[in-house]
Amino acid sequence: MSLERLQLDPFLLAQMYHQPIIPEEIKAVPAEAKAVPEIKYLGENQKNILLLIQNEKEAYLSEETFNLLTNILNACKLGMQDVALVNTANYPGTRLQNYLSKIPTRQVIYFAIPSDALGLPPMETYRIGTHHGISVLMSDDLQLIATDKILKGRLWMCLKQLFGI
Repeated sequence: MSLERLQLDPFLLAQMYHQPIIPEEIKAVPAEAKAVPEIKYLGENQKNILLLIQNEKEAYLSEETFNLLTNILNACKLGMQDVALVNTANYPGTRLQNYLSKIPTRQVIYFAIPSDALGLPPMETYRIGTHHGISVLMSDDLQLIATDKILKGRLWMCLKQLFGI
């Protein structure tokens, strides 16, 4: 059988590719001009990876959720020294562009934060896009990912693509 005559079912193709092969450019909502406060983050940001969470209850994450995050980073051959973890609950109204102006960043992953709260257009979860030349990934909440193997798998597939693993 020749590969030229091979026909795949469109449903099968849709199941194989949950996101586009070539990431799309994200157009940002214009940020309001205001003074950006100093942004405090956990980690050393050695590899310029910005992780954004929103947790009103704690400074960053609960111990259980923090352990999940470190396990995810370890699977990507990264550690807290490589990332900057920011709790956006401490900076209401701050847009992604504001964070980027204060924290050197090559890649951004934001967990369960509405795209419009960051000044981004609506974005599909587990789909890598770009914003001003920076790779951006929207993920579900870490606590939800901890309880759902399918979401863990979807996040893992995106992280492999994002970090070239």
